[in-house]
Amino acid sequence: MALVRGMVYKSYTCDDGTTVFQTLVDADEAAIAARGWGAVVVGGDFIPRGFKERRANGVSATTGRRGSCRVGSTGADLWTGVATTFTIEGDDNTIDTLTVTSRTGEKRRLSH
Repeated sequence: MALVRGMVYKSYTCDDGTTVFQTLVDADEAAIAARGWGAVVVGGDFIPRGFKERRANGVSATTGRRGSCRVGSTGADLWTGVATTFTIEGDDNTIDTLTVTSRTGEKRRLSH
C-alpha cells in the first residue's frame, strides 16, 4: 500500500514521557527538529481514536493568519519555549511564519 505523497510515519511521545504512538506527519514538518518528532517504531501502536495531540498555536505578524501545528514531544523546542515561531503552509501554497501565542496540551477521550 502506497503512502500519501509527502507523508511519513513518526513517533509521538505522550505527556507521560513513556507512551509512544505512531502517526502520519507531513514530511517537511517531520524534518523540523523544533517540532520534536521521533523516529518511527516499527510495529508500534497508532494514535488511538479520540486522542488529540499537543499543539502550538500562533499568529502571523505580517498577514494576520492564525494557525497551529502538532508538536511531537514535550521536550521539543517549540513546546518548551526555546523556539517562539513556526512555519505553516497556507491554502495558497505560501509559507508563513507564525509567532507562538499559546500551547494546547494533548487530550484523551475516556470511554465509559
